[in-house]
Amino acid sequence: MKYITIYQTLEDRQNDDAVKRHGPYFCSIYKTDGKLKTGSTEPWLGEGYYFWDSRLDDAKWWGETIYTNYGKGYIICSTSFDLHSPLLFDMVGDLSAFDDFIECAKYIKQKQQLSKISFSYVLAYLKELPDFKYKAIRVWPSPKTLQSTLIKFPKNDISLKQLGKVQICFFDKTLLTQPFDIIYKHQIENDFTSDFAI
Repeated sequence: MKYITIYQTLEDRQNDDAVKRHGPYFCSIYKTDGKLKTGSTEPWLGEGYYFWDSRLDDAKWWGETIYTNYGKGYIICSTSFDLHSPLLFDMVGDLSAFDDFIECAKYIKQKQQLSKISFSYVLAYLKELPDFKYKAIRVWPSPKTLQSTLIKFPKNDISLKQLGKVQICFFDKTLLTQPFDIIYKHQIENDFTSDFAI
């Protein structure tokens, strides 16, 4: 077992007690009016409980992107889970899972004669297979440009790249058994912002 801390970023609705009691929160593919979500609110891994892996700064980045930029405050909650669980489809730490996913995407594209295919479409297909018993998926949505570290390899133009913004989507709460608590608040009041580590 290896328990790691994970973070869920939520809009600050001044309901801390309810968040602690009812969290973590499920991300649906539908808005409250029944329409499908699009753009940055669309759950790109499908429906589930979304978390940022290990780095509080990634959760803050999401809060700034999706809430602060639209004049809203946010909170960050944390919990932990077993990274070595056999119920985790780990596309970051298990390259065979990554390769299996890519092969499945190629198969679907060819079989259905699609020009492109979304991540959530492939994942939904996998979830329907009887052998896919996983309860969560861990993914790194790689940016177009990778950030280098200061660490170089013997060949001068090769460097260690920074792995960033890894997400975990839990399909249900099976693996989410640890306490869930608010650890950070970013509030906006009268055009002023304030941050609180809790």
